[in-house]
Amino acid sequence: MEAFCERPEKNAYMGTVQWGKRTGRFSRGRLTRPEKVKVLVNLARMAAFEIKDVTMAQLGLINAYGTDLEGLQPPDTALVRDAFDFADDVQNVELMRHSWRTYYWAMLIGGHRNLAVDREVLFAAAILHDVGLAKGRSSEPRECCFVVYGAERCKHHLVSKGHDRAKIGRVSDAIGLHLNGYVSSRVHGAEAHLLSRGAMCDVFGMGRRRIEKSIRRQILREHPVGDLRSELEIWPGHHLEGTRGDFLIRLGNRSKQASNNASVPQAGE
Repeated sequence: MEAFCERPEKNAYMGTVQWGKRTGRFSRGRLTRPEKVKVLVNLARMAAFEIKDVTMAQLGLINAYGTDLEGLQPPDTALVRDAFDFADDVQNVELMRHSWRTYYWAMLIGGHRNLAVDREVLFAAAILHDVGLAKGRSSEPRECCFVVYGAERCKHHLVSKGHDRAKIGRVSDAIGLHLNGYVSSRVHGAEAHLLSRGAMCDVFGMGRRRIEKSIRRQILREHPVGDLRSELEIWPGHHLEGTRGDFLIRLGNRSKQASNNASVPQAGE
Protein backbone atom coordinates (compact mmCIF):
# COMPACT_ATOMS: atom_id res chain seq x y z
CA MET A 1 0.00 0.00 0.00
CA GLU A 2 1.15 3.49 -0.80
CA ALA A 3 2.25 5.42 2.29
CA PHE A 4 2.63 9.03 3.31
CA CYS A 5 5.57 10.42 5.22
CA GLU A 6 3.49 11.65 8.17
CA ARG A 7 3.70 9.64 11.35
CA PRO A 8 0.48 8.15 12.71
CA GLU A 9 -1.15 10.20 15.43
CA LYS A 10 -1.76 8.49 18.73
CA ASN A 11 -5.46 7.94 19.48
CA ALA A 12 -6.56 9.01 15.97
CA TYR A 13 -10.29 8.51 15.43
CA MET A 14 -11.31 5.18 13.91
CA GLY A 15 -11.50 5.43 10.15
CA THR A 16 -9.53 8.63 9.62
CA VAL A 17 -6.46 8.69 7.38
CA GLN A 18 -4.17 9.05 10.40
CA TRP A 19 -5.86 6.08 12.09
CA GLY A 20 -5.07 4.03 9.01
CA LYS A 21 -1.35 4.71 9.51
CA ARG A 22 -1.13 2.71 12.73
CA THR A 23 1.66 0.17 12.92
CA GLY A 24 1.88 -3.15 14.67
CA ARG A 25 -0.90 -5.56 15.51
CA PHE A 26 -3.69 -3.18 14.51
CA SER A 27 -2.14 -1.80 11.34
CA ARG A 28 -3.80 -1.81 7.90
CA GLY A 29 -7.20 -1.01 9.34
CA ARG A 30 -7.54 -3.91 11.78
CA LEU A 31 -9.84 -3.17 14.70
CA THR A 32 -9.13 -3.33 18.40
CA ARG A 33 -11.78 -4.89 20.62
CA PRO A 34 -13.12 -1.49 21.79
CA GLU A 35 -13.35 -0.42 18.14
CA LYS A 36 -15.40 -3.51 17.31
CA VAL A 37 -17.72 -2.58 20.16
CA LYS A 38 -17.93 0.94 18.73
CA VAL A 39 -18.97 -0.44 15.34
CA LEU A 40 -21.67 -2.53 17.04
CA VAL A 41 -22.93 0.54 18.91
CA ASN A 42 -22.99 2.52 15.67
CA LEU A 43 -24.99 -0.19 13.91
CA ALA A 44 -27.43 -0.33 16.83
CA ARG A 45 -27.87 3.43 16.57
CA MET A 46 -28.62 3.16 12.84
CA ALA A 47 -31.09 0.34 13.51
CA ALA A 48 -32.84 2.53 16.09
CA PHE A 49 -33.11 5.36 13.56
CA GLU A 50 -34.61 2.97 11.03
CA ILE A 51 -37.15 1.58 13.51
CA LYS A 52 -38.20 5.15 14.30
CA ASP A 53 -38.55 5.94 10.58
CA VAL A 54 -40.65 2.82 9.98
CA THR A 55 -42.94 3.64 12.91
CA MET A 56 -43.37 7.27 11.86
CA ALA A 57 -44.06 6.23 8.26
CA GLN A 58 -46.72 3.77 9.39
CA LEU A 59 -48.35 6.53 11.41
CA GLY A 60 -48.11 8.97 8.50
CA LEU A 61 -45.87 11.28 10.52
CA ILE A 62 -42.71 11.28 8.42
CA ASN A 63 -42.29 14.19 6.00
CA ALA A 64 -40.33 12.72 3.11
CA TYR A 65 -38.03 15.15 1.36
CA GLY A 66 -37.93 15.62 -2.39
CA THR A 67 -36.56 18.13 -4.86
CA ASP A 68 -35.68 18.45 -8.52
CA LEU A 69 -32.79 16.18 -9.43
CA GLU A 70 -31.12 18.98 -11.35
CA GLY A 71 -30.94 20.98 -8.14
CA LEU A 72 -28.80 18.29 -6.49
CA GLN A 73 -25.96 18.45 -9.00
CA PRO A 74 -22.43 19.18 -7.69
CA PRO A 75 -20.79 22.51 -8.54
CA ASP A 76 -18.57 22.74 -11.61
CA THR A 77 -15.19 23.08 -9.88
CA ALA A 78 -11.73 21.70 -10.52
CA LEU A 79 -11.99 19.39 -7.50
CA VAL A 80 -15.32 17.97 -8.69
CA ARG A 81 -14.01 17.47 -12.22
CA ASP A 82 -10.78 15.80 -11.08
CA ALA A 83 -12.61 13.52 -8.64
CA PHE A 84 -15.15 12.52 -11.29
CA ASP A 85 -12.51 11.95 -13.99
CA PHE A 86 -10.45 9.75 -11.66
CA ALA A 87 -13.53 7.74 -10.64
CA ASP A 88 -14.62 7.38 -14.26
CA ASP A 89 -11.15 6.16 -15.25
CA VAL A 90 -10.84 3.41 -12.63
CA GLN A 91 -14.39 2.43 -11.65
CA ASN A 92 -16.68 0.23 -13.70
CA VAL A 93 -20.29 1.11 -14.51
CA GLU A 94 -21.76 -0.55 -11.41
CA LEU A 95 -19.36 1.19 -9.00
CA MET A 96 -20.05 4.53 -10.69
CA ARG A 97 -23.80 4.01 -10.39
CA HIS A 98 -23.41 3.10 -6.72
CA SER A 99 -21.28 6.19 -6.16
CA TRP A 100 -23.81 8.49 -7.85
CA ARG A 101 -26.70 6.97 -5.90
CA THR A 102 -24.73 7.37 -2.67
CA TYR A 103 -24.23 11.06 -3.45
CA TYR A 104 -27.91 11.63 -4.22
CA TRP A 105 -29.15 9.75 -1.14
CA ALA A 106 -26.68 11.73 0.98
CA MET A 107 -27.91 15.04 -0.44
CA LEU A 108 -31.55 14.11 0.04
CA ILE A 109 -31.11 12.83 3.59
CA GLY A 110 -29.23 16.05 4.32
CA GLY A 111 -32.11 18.02 2.80
CA HIS A 112 -34.56 16.20 5.04
CA ARG A 113 -32.62 17.50 8.04
CA ASN A 114 -31.87 20.86 6.42
CA LEU A 115 -28.14 20.33 6.91
CA ALA A 116 -25.74 22.84 5.38
CA VAL A 117 -23.31 20.89 3.22
CA ASP A 118 -20.29 21.60 1.04
CA ARG A 119 -21.41 19.86 -2.16
CA GLU A 120 -17.93 19.93 -3.62
CA VAL A 121 -16.49 17.94 -0.71
CA LEU A 122 -19.49 15.60 -0.47
CA PHE A 123 -19.48 14.81 -4.18
CA ALA A 124 -15.73 14.18 -4.33
CA ALA A 125 -15.97 11.85 -1.32
CA ALA A 126 -19.07 10.06 -2.63
CA ILE A 127 -17.84 9.49 -6.17
CA LEU A 128 -14.52 8.12 -4.83
CA HIS A 129 -15.63 6.40 -1.62
CA ASP A 130 -15.09 2.87 -3.00
CA VAL A 131 -12.04 3.62 -5.15
CA GLY A 132 -10.14 1.11 -3.00
CA LEU A 133 -12.06 -1.59 -4.92
CA ALA A 134 -11.49 -0.11 -8.37
CA LYS A 135 -9.14 -1.25 -11.11
CA GLY A 136 -5.48 -0.27 -10.96
CA ARG A 137 -5.35 -0.77 -7.19
CA SER A 138 -2.02 -1.74 -5.69
CA SER A 139 -3.56 -3.27 -2.55
CA GLU A 140 -6.10 -6.06 -2.26
CA PRO A 141 -8.85 -6.23 0.42
CA ARG A 142 -7.15 -9.30 1.91
CA GLU A 143 -3.99 -7.22 2.46
CA CYS A 144 -5.45 -4.02 3.91
CA CYS A 145 -8.83 -2.47 4.74
CA PHE A 146 -10.03 -1.36 1.31
CA VAL A 147 -11.41 1.88 2.73
CA VAL A 148 -8.09 2.76 4.40
CA TYR A 149 -6.34 2.09 1.10
CA GLY A 150 -9.04 3.95 -0.86
CA ALA A 151 -8.72 7.05 1.30
CA GLU A 152 -4.94 7.03 0.75
CA ARG A 153 -5.35 6.46 -2.99
CA CYS A 154 -7.82 9.31 -3.27
CA LYS A 155 -5.59 11.62 -1.23
CA HIS A 156 -2.53 10.89 -3.37
CA HIS A 157 -4.43 11.55 -6.58
CA LEU A 158 -5.98 14.83 -5.47
CA VAL A 159 -2.71 16.07 -3.99
CA SER A 160 -1.04 15.36 -7.34
CA LYS A 161 -3.64 17.61 -8.96
CA GLY A 162 -2.69 20.49 -6.68
CA HIS A 163 -5.88 20.82 -4.68
CA ASP A 164 -6.11 22.43 -1.25
CA ARG A 165 -4.75 19.97 1.30
CA ALA A 166 -7.27 20.89 3.99
CA LYS A 167 -10.14 20.15 1.62
CA ILE A 168 -8.46 16.94 0.47
CA GLY A 169 -8.18 15.93 4.11
CA ARG A 170 -11.94 16.34 4.55
CA VAL A 171 -12.61 14.25 1.45
CA SER A 172 -10.20 11.44 2.36
CA ASP A 173 -11.29 11.31 6.01
CA ALA A 174 -14.95 11.11 4.93
CA ILE A 175 -14.02 8.14 2.73
CA GLY A 176 -12.11 6.45 5.55
CA LEU A 177 -14.90 7.03 8.07
CA HIS A 178 -17.85 5.91 5.98
CA LEU A 179 -17.57 2.22 6.95
CA ASN A 180 -17.95 2.98 10.66
CA GLY A 181 -21.72 2.39 10.55
CA TYR A 182 -22.47 5.85 11.87
CA VAL A 183 -20.45 9.06 11.59
CA SER A 184 -21.20 12.07 13.78
CA SER A 185 -21.81 15.35 11.94
CA ARG A 186 -20.84 17.23 15.08
CA VAL A 187 -17.45 15.54 15.31
CA HIS A 188 -16.59 15.01 11.65
CA GLY A 189 -18.77 17.44 9.70
CA ALA A 190 -21.94 17.15 7.64
CA GLU A 191 -20.14 15.77 4.59
CA ALA A 192 -18.62 12.76 6.38
CA HIS A 193 -21.91 12.14 8.18
CA LEU A 194 -23.94 12.25 4.99
CA LEU A 195 -21.52 10.11 2.99
CA SER A 196 -21.96 7.37 5.58
CA ARG A 197 -25.75 7.83 5.57
CA GLY A 198 -25.85 7.79 1.77
CA ALA A 199 -23.82 4.57 1.57
CA MET A 200 -25.97 2.91 4.25
CA CYS A 201 -29.07 3.95 2.33
CA ASP A 202 -27.81 2.51 -0.94
CA VAL A 203 -26.55 -0.79 0.47
CA PHE A 204 -29.14 -1.44 3.20
CA GLY A 205 -31.99 0.96 2.41
CA MET A 206 -31.58 2.77 5.73
CA GLY A 207 -33.12 6.23 5.62
CA ARG A 208 -34.99 5.77 2.34
CA ARG A 209 -38.30 6.63 3.96
CA ARG A 210 -36.98 10.16 4.44
CA ILE A 211 -36.85 10.54 0.64
CA GLU A 212 -39.90 11.04 -1.58
CA LYS A 213 -40.73 8.01 -3.71
CA SER A 214 -40.82 9.96 -6.95
CA ILE A 215 -37.22 11.17 -6.65
CA ARG A 216 -36.11 7.72 -5.49
CA ARG A 217 -37.62 6.16 -8.59
CA GLN A 218 -36.00 8.77 -10.83
CA ILE A 219 -32.56 8.15 -9.36
CA LEU A 220 -32.95 4.39 -9.70
CA ARG A 221 -34.01 4.76 -13.33
CA GLU A 222 -30.94 6.84 -14.13
CA HIS A 223 -28.54 4.81 -11.96
CA PRO A 224 -30.06 1.30 -11.68
CA VAL A 225 -28.87 -1.19 -9.07
CA GLY A 226 -26.94 -4.19 -10.38
CA ASP A 227 -25.11 -6.93 -8.50
CA LEU A 228 -23.95 -4.65 -5.71
CA ARG A 229 -22.77 -7.52 -3.54
CA SER A 230 -20.26 -8.57 -6.18
CA GLU A 231 -19.19 -5.04 -7.08
CA LEU A 232 -18.45 -4.27 -3.42
CA GLU A 233 -16.74 -7.65 -3.07
CA ILE A 234 -18.88 -8.65 -0.10
CA TRP A 235 -17.46 -12.16 0.05
CA PRO A 236 -16.58 -14.13 3.20
CA GLY A 237 -12.84 -14.53 3.63
CA HIS A 238 -12.05 -11.93 0.98
CA HIS A 239 -11.16 -9.09 3.37
CA LEU A 240 -8.27 -8.86 5.81
CA GLU A 241 -9.35 -10.47 9.07
CA GLY A 242 -10.24 -7.92 11.73
CA THR A 243 -10.92 -5.02 9.37
CA ARG A 244 -14.30 -3.34 9.21
CA GLY A 245 -15.18 -5.04 5.94
CA ASP A 246 -14.42 -8.48 7.36
CA PHE A 247 -16.16 -7.69 10.65
CA LEU A 248 -19.35 -6.46 8.96
CA ILE A 249 -19.49 -9.43 6.59
CA ARG A 250 -19.13 -11.83 9.51
CA LEU A 251 -21.89 -10.02 11.40
CA GLY A 252 -24.16 -10.22 8.38
CA ASN A 253 -23.53 -13.93 7.94
CA ARG A 254 -24.19 -14.59 11.63
CA SER A 255 -27.45 -12.65 11.46
CA LYS A 256 -28.49 -14.57 8.35
CA GLN A 257 -27.61 -17.89 9.98
CA ALA A 258 -29.54 -16.97 13.13
CA SER A 259 -32.55 -16.00 11.02
CA ASN A 260 -32.37 -19.28 9.11
CA ASN A 261 -32.10 -21.27 12.34
CA ALA A 262 -35.09 -19.46 13.80
CA SER A 263 -37.18 -20.39 10.76
CA VAL A 264 -36.37 -24.12 11.05
CA PRO A 265 -38.91 -26.00 13.20
CA GLN A 266 -37.28 -27.38 16.32
CA ALA A 267 -37.91 -30.80 17.86
CA GLY A 268 -41.25 -30.93 19.61
CA GLU A 269 -42.74 -28.01 17.67
